[in-house]
Amino acid sequence: MIKRPSDQVKEAGTRPLDHSTTWPLFFRLRHYANAVWAENIKEWKLELTYPLDFLRSLIDPVVYLLPYVLYGVALVGGRFSPNLAKLVGTTDIVSFITIGYVFIGFMNMALWAMGFSLRKEQMYGTLEAVFAAPVPRWVFTMGMSMHSILHQFLMIAVQLLFVLAVFNIKVNPLGLLPALAMIGLMLVALYGIGMIMASTTLIFKQGWLISEALGSILMVVTPIAYPLAVLPVFMQKAALGVPTTYGILAARHFLLGEQMGFSVGAAFLRVAVLCVVWVVFGLVIFAAIDRSTRRSGTLSHY
Repeated sequence: MIKRPSDQVKEAGTRPLDHSTTWPLFFRLRHYANAVWAENIKEWKLELTYPLDFLRSLIDPVVYLLPYVLYGVALVGGRFSPNLAKLVGTTDIVSFITIGYVFIGFMNMALWAMGFSLRKEQMYGTLEAVFAAPVPRWVFTMGMSMHSILHQFLMIAVQLLFVLAVFNIKVNPLGLLPALAMIGLMLVALYGIGMIMASTTLIFKQGWLISEALGSILMVVTPIAYPLAVLPVFMQKAALGVPTTYGILAARHFLLGEQMGFSVGAAFLRVAVLCVVWVVFGLVIFAAIDRSTRRSGTLSHY
């Protein structure tokens, strides 16, 4: 059905005019995929404009990893810990911490990269122009997410090359594919969290305040550099609501043989449920806040 211009103007008051909504599904998805890719390419062009800063972003995670590893080795009196073996079934604390630390980058992607991307558009003065594009808002945030994920995999590659060269980590190669499958599923759930973080920028402008508070909490409850069993019981329960917990435990289970306390099937099922919960929750929150800021006329406030 062809809409009247008055109806289109009325709709444009609450969301961008998206003529693609009348297209067949295939063409609509291709249109959205092109928009996601364009947003991803735009972020890469901006980032590579400053090559030294880009190189620093690749080296920083390696530098930040070393204190965790060296502190762990100092505490247990060496690289291998019998007590760690009793708790999780593996003795190599360097491999344990290194694989766990990789997931900090994924958390930062959801908490910082996606949320701060909207802030960057505000700082550039281009947020309104980006939001006026004839695609749904989630397409824009998915493009930001794609860039963040690709950037994160580059940083992980640099980290792993350094650690493999210095510490000679040995992992089960047969566990690589299932570990990547779990990481892929976990990234979907983190996309939902990233949507919430991005929406806070529209209200508070300085969305990093929310990201830092939530990031600090997640850093404590997620078993990155220590086993889940050492946390108090209530924090262990809180950790089971975070997708990165299952990502870390499952990845170390497949690569190092860590005991998870639940089956592999249960881990995948729980992350799948978290994907649905976080993505639906993130989309609803983002849409509500976006609609509210447009109606109040505060979208352009800096």
